Amino acid sequence: MSATYDMSRVMATLVENPLALFDPSPAFAPFMCDTSRRILVRAANRTGKTRHAAARLAKEMLATKDGRFRAVGVTYQQSVSVVSKYLNSFLPPSSLAPSCRYSVENGWTHQLIVLGNGTTCEIRSQDQAPIAHAGSDLDGVWCDELPPSPVFTELVARVMSKQGWLWVTATPIGRPVKEFREVVEGEQTAWVQHVAEMSPENCPWYTRDQVEAWIEEARLFPDSFEQRIKGAWEGITTERVFSGFDSVCLIKPDDVPPKGVHLGVGIDHGEGAGKQVAVLIAWNGTGMWALDEVVNTKATTPAQDAKAIREMLLRNGYDVNQVDRWVGDVNSAGKLSAGTKVNDLLAAALCREAGYGRLAIRIEVPVKGLGSVGFGEKLLNAGFLRGQIKVAPECQTLVNSLRHYRGGAPDEPLKHALDAFRYVAYAPLEGLASSRQTSQRYTLR
Repeated sequence: MSATYDMSRVMATLVENPLALFDPSPAFAPFMCDTSRRILVRAANRTGKTRHAAARLAKEMLATKDGRFRAVGVTYQQSVSVVSKYLNSFLPPSSLAPSCRYSVENGWTHQLIVLGNGTTCEIRSQDQAPIAHAGSDLDGVWCDELPPSPVFTELVARVMSKQGWLWVTATPIGRPVKEFREVVEGEQTAWVQHVAEMSPENCPWYTRDQVEAWIEEARLFPDSFEQRIKGAWEGITTERVFSGFDSVCLIKPDDVPPKGVHLGVGIDHGEGAGKQVAVLIAWNGTGMWALDEVVNTKATTPAQDAKAIREMLLRNGYDVNQVDRWVGDVNSAGKLSAGTKVNDLLAAALCREAGYGRLAIRIEVPVKGLGSVGFGEKLLNAGFLRGQIKVAPECQTLVNSLRHYRGGAPDEPLKHALDAFRYVAYAPLEGLASSRQTSQRYTLR
């Protein structure tokens, strides 16, 4: 029995419900059904992030009576030619109020979508003054690309009264990443993230050859390759010291260290915020893993540093008595204790913090000979190039330094995490015995 189709009826149905043909790609399917009130979608170029968000917003508008929404483009032109265009493609003509009109040249009349069910959607752009984003209590806001901080603050305020939602879809190239990332990835954040990478599976509207060609083309721009293809927060600075480090060097679930590894903690002492860094590593005869880090947010005492370092160890399933090598920079304690080294104070504080009756901790000093810094950096880079070193994404400060460090003075901000890593990784990478000059051994009794 053959089926017959009334094509005019099919076309009429599609005109009445454009969303009927919309099939989310696998990369965005989780976002399309996520009911969280704060969502960030970090996506590679050409993966369809704007189209998917527009489809979901259109669906929300059609299902909400008297709803109040807003869509925010990067510039006025982008809000007309991209954001408004996609929304128009998903909203049935019959759903619009009689006064609501759309044109390709100018977008929506008065930059406002009005539906017959009483729902509205304001169209705004990030190049407008922050005051242009004020004034409304909204059920939901979709912002295409990361907004400047003043605009972001206004958008958050718009959804507070109605306990509404806020979505941000972004490929974060040339955007204000640092402040926004701190909000999204803070310890008590309400934000949920979805990441969409460029791949044939995630972009079924392209052929495999097209996707692979785009990936190869993006490799010509190494400074933004990670963002354009992986949806990463940041790109990689060219002409950097650690050219062997890229996303392949990040620890994935199957990269976890095997049992029986050695553990080490490298410490770069500093007196100001962000300058005291400790890095936890594991290593064996075939590889090395940077597992975690501690970075101070204000000037700290050795007791506070010891507490933070032990907390880092504990959250990774270890304690201070399991660390095989401690390496700390050569610093005097200054006004903390005349004639005493910071390593000595920290060793004693670690013993007290751990509370073991006869725990002995020995903090070595790093190799400081002529050319040791450059040689150590070359050892690390060679390890990355050979695929022997992996770094956990949780080591955000270290990862950022590896991506962008070009060399510099000792007070270079990117250098602190790198120094802490290099101190403890130097001897295992070089294959030397750990018979360096050491600080005093402390034993609690």
